[in-house]
Amino acid sequence: MNKTPLAALVLVLAAPAGAQEYRRQQAQAAEQAYKDLQVRNSEMRAGEAAKASGRALDATLVVMNDGPEAGGRVTRFLEENKIDVLLATQAEAVKTGVVNGRTAILISDALPAHPRVYAPLIASEAAKKIYADMPASGERSYMIGATAARAFAELGGEFNKLPAIDGDAVPAVKEIVSAWAGGAEAAVEELAKRDGVPTIPDLRQKAADPKATEELNAADKRFVAFLIDERDARVEALKH
Repeated sequence: MNKTPLAALVLVLAAPAGAQEYRRQQAQAAEQAYKDLQVRNSEMRAGEAAKASGRALDATLVVMNDGPEAGGRVTRFLEENKIDVLLATQAEAVKTGVVNGRTAILISDALPAHPRVYAPLIASEAAKKIYADMPASGERSYMIGATAARAFAELGGEFNKLPAIDGDAVPAVKEIVSAWAGGAEAAVEELAKRDGVPTIPDLRQKAADPKATEELNAADKRFVAFLIDERDARVEALKH
């Protein structure tokens, strides 16, 4: 097909004027037909890719929902709060928006269509709402990242191979879950610096009154309970 314009040009130059015009038009029509075919093929491939991504997203939510731990907690929270999970064309790997009047977690349709990619992104975004009542702190950032990391591990994700996931490089997932692979104390400090927030002990030192101190003590207890709950899962996940 790439030779069609050149072949048409040779015929045009060799023919009488009227025939030249006719053949020029025929050559243009052939070239346009070729371009149209390429567009249709591209659209078909895009349509098939969209279907594959949709199937992968559905499978992700089913597998997460079947899990009794982090994945199951996330999907139950989404269902109870009527939060949809949808694919979208966007620059961000994941974000929260409103679609048809409902809150939705939006996953980039450009990401590799793998449950191990989608699950930690969904969990991370949901965890921002689950722990929204925690004070902005390194501890809250840790809880968000740890929830994503556990969802990744529950689907067989391998931390030592990141950013590779099922043969594709996905830096967005590594960024979300990698802090979990270190110790919790170090991760809290690292995440506090990354997000520009204090830690709970920092906040407690600056608490203005007994009520604020009491609230921070409650948040700290909640964080400790979170660490106890995740301990066995974390040890098991990081063996691999």
